Formats: sequence, C-alpha cells, structure tokens
Amino acid sequence: MQKSALYPTVYVLGGGQLGRMLRYAGAPLDINVEPLAFNAPLFDLPQDSIITAEIERWEATPLTEMLSNHDKFVNKNVFGKLADRLSQKSLLDELQLPTSPWCLLKEKNQWPQVFDQIGEKVVVKRRIGGYDGRGQWIVSNENHTVISDDLFNETIVEKFIPFDAEISLVGARFRNGDTRFYPVMQNLQQNGILRYSIADGSTAYLQAQAETMLGKIMHKLDYIGVMAMECFVTGDTLLINELAPRVHNSGHWTQSGCSTSQFELHLRAL
Repeated sequence: MQKSALYPTVYVLGGGQLGRMLRYAGAPLDINVEPLAFNAPLFDLPQDSIITAEIERWEATPLTEMLSNHDKFVNKNVFGKLADRLSQKSLLDELQLPTSPWCLLKEKNQWPQVFDQIGEKVVVKRRIGGYDGRGQWIVSNENHTVISDDLFNETIVEKFIPFDAEISLVGARFRNGDTRFYPVMQNLQQNGILRYSIADGSTAYLQAQAETMLGKIMHKLDYIGVMAMECFVTGDTLLINELAPRVHNSGHWTQSGCSTSQFELHLRAL
C-alpha cells in the first residue's frame, strides 16, 4: 500500500494476526499500516509516523529498541505497566477497582501468610508472560511445593475465584478524552484458551459497570486507542482479571458484527 496523502503511516510492533487485521482495517481509510516483525531490519522512521503494538511485550532487538523508545510510540509508558501483573494489580488497587485479593510471592516462608490472608486455594501467576493457561498454577497448602524457588519474586498470588462467568469489554479512548465501548461479551474458554466470545445481549446488565471501570483506567493512564478488560462475574459484581492495552482476540467479532471494528476504531483513535 502506498503512503497516504492524508494520514501518517502507522507502524505496528509485531507481525502477527492482530497487526495484519489492523492493516486490513486501514486500507479503506487510506491509512497505511505496516506490521513489523521484531527482527525486521532498521529503517529511517518518517517524522510524522505513528507507532503502536499488537502485543504487550517483545524481545529486545535493534528494531524493537528503536520503536519502543521512540517519541512517536503512542502509550509507550503503558505497555510495561500493564505487561507486569504486579504493576497492573497495583494500578487497580490505586484506583480502588475490584479485583481478586492478591500479593507478590516473595519467599517460601510466606505460604502460611498467603493461605491465611489470600485464601485456602490460590492461583500463582507469572508476573510477565503466561497466557492461555501457561505460567499459572492452582495451589493449596497440600501442593504448594510445586512452586520452585526460581519463581519467587517473579510471580503474584491471587485468590482462586469460583466465578459464574467471564466477560470482556473492549473500548477506546480518543485524544480529546472521549470514550467508546462495544457491548460486553461473554467468554467461553477451554483449558485456559479463549474459544468463543458471545455478544448476544445476555450480559447487558453489566455494561454500565464495566464501562465505568475501563473508562476510569483509560483516563488514569491517559490512554489513546483500544484497550480490553477481562473480568470475572460473581453474581452482579465484576472483578477485573486482566487488562490488554491493544486490540484483543475477544473483539474479533466486531469485524462483522459492528459498523466499526475494533481495528478501525483503534486507528481512528490514534
């Protein structure tokens, strides 16, 4: 695609499916979107470029070092904060937003305190990385020895939540502070992997609550673009599970189910 006469080129850190979908969304808008593999060669970045990312973390290469530290990288201070579960959960506590009780797992002598203050059944999660069920362990007093010494200070512990359902909300914030949100979706997972996101209106009663929570987060971070929030549903209450500062798999349905997809909305916000 040739450079647009109207809009700057948007470079995407990461060359996966989300970057590809952003590229497709940009074409009808005359926005040139260039997804970049982490090991792609260096190039002279045009002065009017915009940089975004399809993933929260990336390997250190000459290209990722150049782009992730560039002043054209939108939300560059947000990615590191939300990629680490320690700083992400700390942000939720600072904003007094509901999330499962948690703590940093520092040492093996901490286990009695964990089970007393967090819960008899907990989930140990790597601070960085770990998704689709990987890098996570369900632990109780009977099996906590499965957590090896090298995981201390590299993991957090959360209370195990016997939730009724899991939902996602995908929203966007614009440079002027305006926000837009898609309908709340119910997520169906298998072995920790998202298989289906259903936006059938059955979770509409949670919409206002979810919008207030995600909006508060985006405003606090001065965030620009699309962000996703995953929550556990317990009764009529939401507990924030994770945040993703990017377009999200649970929003793929917006490509065919909405007049404006999450990918187009992200580009418009940028």
